[in-house]
Amino acid sequence: MFRSGRTQINFNGEAVLPEIDVFMGTSSLLPQLRNMLVKAAAEWGANYLLWIDADQSFPEEALLRLLSLNLPVVGVNYPRRGPPHLPTAVGLDGELLYTTEEAAKAQDVVPVLHMGFGCCLLDMSILDTIRAHALANGKPESGPLFATELVGDGTRIIGEDVFFFRQVRDAGIAVHVDQALSWNIGHVAQRELTNADVGHLPQT
Repeated sequence: MFRSGRTQINFNGEAVLPEIDVFMGTSSLLPQLRNMLVKAAAEWGANYLLWIDADQSFPEEALLRLLSLNLPVVGVNYPRRGPPHLPTAVGLDGELLYTTEEAAKAQDVVPVLHMGFGCCLLDMSILDTIRAHALANGKPESGPLFATELVGDGTRIIGEDVFFFRQVRDAGIAVHVDQALSWNIGHVAQRELTNADVGHLPQT
């Protein structure tokens, strides 16, 4: 992030040096923590919010790369920590999205239903769009952006990331995954996992 703070970016048609602040938290209640961090970023006056989980590794130009794509919501795909280490992103067809070396080399940026929050950039203006959509549909404007939810017979849980991205899509906002950056993201488990590992690690 330090490199990002020293590099001019284009913002509203002007070349500017970004002003960056870091908001951190630790909690066993992840949805509550994410809601608190969004509130803190909004009160600070952030234009963008970059989510980085503590167990992710990423290249130093990650923020600049995501900003350059000029998308309202864009992040990365990476393997889950637990075996069989499947991808965290799900495509518009409802199937798991696989990040391959070929897709990375092609610089593919693809729309998805949802992804993990390990490395994800939000344009903060989408929060107003989400709240306006909620009000227009008779839902509380101040409802949580992040929450878990029981579905089906109550034995399956929707995670806070899926919950959030469902609101984003319902408000008409597209969600994208950057395959090129995804290839250079690591998920630290007992060993660091990258997309090159997906489908190739022993099942335990």
